[in-house]
Amino acid sequence: MLSELQISNFAIIDNLSVSFGPGLTVITGETGAGKSILVNAINLLLGSRGSADLIRSGSQEATVTALFNLAGEDDSVKSLEMLDKFGSVEVLVKRTLSTSGRNRVFINDQLTTVGLLTDFCRGLVSISGQHEHQLFLEPEAHLETIDRFGGLEKQVQTYAQTFAELKRVMTEIRQLRRQAQERKEKEELRFFQLEEINKARVKVDEEIQLEEERERLRHVESLKEGVATAQQILYSDSGAVVEAVSKCQKILADLGGLDPSLKPLAESLEDLRHGVEDVSFSLRDYAQRIQADPARLEWVEERLHTLKRLMQKYGGSTQAVIEHAEQLRQELEATESDEVEIEEKEKALEKIRQKALEEALDLSKSRRKTASLLGKAVEKTSASLDMPSCRFEVQFALEENSTPSSTSRAARSGTEAIRVGEHLLDEKGLDRVAFFFSANPGEEVRPMAKIASGGELSRIVLALKELLARKTAQETLIFDEVDSGIGGRTADRVGRSLKALAQRHQVVCITHLPQIACYGDHHYVVSKTTHQGRTITAMDELTGQERLEEIARMLGGEKISAKTRAHAKEMLSRAQKTAGRLQRKG
Repeated sequence: MLSELQISNFAIIDNLSVSFGPGLTVITGETGAGKSILVNAINLLLGSRGSADLIRSGSQEATVTALFNLAGEDDSVKSLEMLDKFGSVEVLVKRTLSTSGRNRVFINDQLTTVGLLTDFCRGLVSISGQHEHQLFLEPEAHLETIDRFGGLEKQVQTYAQTFAELKRVMTEIRQLRRQAQERKEKEELRFFQLEEINKARVKVDEEIQLEEERERLRHVESLKEGVATAQQILYSDSGAVVEAVSKCQKILADLGGLDPSLKPLAESLEDLRHGVEDVSFSLRDYAQRIQADPARLEWVEERLHTLKRLMQKYGGSTQAVIEHAEQLRQELEATESDEVEIEEKEKALEKIRQKALEEALDLSKSRRKTASLLGKAVEKTSASLDMPSCRFEVQFALEENSTPSSTSRAARSGTEAIRVGEHLLDEKGLDRVAFFFSANPGEEVRPMAKIASGGELSRIVLALKELLARKTAQETLIFDEVDSGIGGRTADRVGRSLKALAQRHQVVCITHLPQIACYGDHHYVVSKTTHQGRTITAMDELTGQERLEEIARMLGGEKISAKTRAHAKEMLSRAQKTAGRLQRKG
């Protein structure tokens, strides 16, 4: 229940604080006094778009604060959730708009988001105004009305989850097919590249060894001449290194008999002589082994050309070429496995598709049963709202081309539709529905959006609201100009209907009609005054004589006669008696 509402610096409201009680609260006042501004303020708490234009001129920020009391005889799930989360069934919500564009939202002084605020307030407050009347003309609202009336939300949610899974798997298959097609298109190139690399039989760092060999083959003569010269210096020439070392070694060996400390040096020279001999013999063998080989040089040159071409194409080194070949093998194997994966996904898709269809058909069956009950209930409720000959039907169509409305729900909402056999599914199911209506006997039912007058639409919406309200435990219902297009006896019946609805819910009604206002348990009047050049809106509760005067004003305008006051008194008395009967009946 909405307990308190505080509004500051919002539109033409300076500061306003009002308490709400259970039952029916009526709000009256002259046109333009600011009654609908209250609805706009509450809409902010329901997540409507906040704009700096809503801030009172000369102020830096506007604030709307509401206190909800969720305690009641029948604790709702939301009440239990709030008790668990906040430790109390009293919850304070606040939304602040700033000229800087910084908007803030609080729940029990905890900073939160507009989305979370909207989720919290959903089910607590419902506003019915001219805008919502227009929404009730849309087929989407018709389907949601049927689901709410029939308590089908869980069934709808279960189906929606299956449909979402269906879309997900279909998306995965499309991606796999696109990926497989891309791989298929590149398959011939991959085969060519892999064959090219395999044919070359590339080895890691092979190019380094071949470059060394190429240099050797290019300079055979220089190598032979140099090696021969070195061998002669070390061994063959007169006075060669090995001969000089041998002489030195012999001298030190002889001297070692005189001084033993020279013997190790003589031994070192002996080792050096053997080393020089080994080097010279190796140089001799090298000179004999190395030969010019033009054919081998040509092969090496061609091999290096092949390797460099492959390295340029596939990564810059023989290691990169080999790694690229392995990647090609994996991609070709993946191409082969794509079809297997797609086939498995399609089998899973078929199961989900059939599951979605079964759930959609079950949901459609439930909706059709509900629609029949809803039609009868609306007709019965409408009769109490002075439409005794009202006929109300819900018409269904399964296919897009036979939709009762001119434009399909999927086309309007942008929802992806999926055909399963002869049925077309979207996230709401397979049903396309529209409300059909006739107010007068002997006339065919026609789309409500085309033939319902303002007064008829107001009463139909009220009837639907009343029926839907029976399905919820705790909801504050706010009606803004529910009396549009009606008057006289019809207005009185609407007032009684609102009074009956207030037996189960907190109801707030903004009205211009005394026939409705007289049924209020609480009566507030909104007035507008000017102080120091600024417009100020006030909201005061009326009781006793003040209320009588307001009802008389609504009946007679500016000049109120004794007869008008008597009429107002009679209306209040009659409404009080009717309320007593409704309470006893309830």
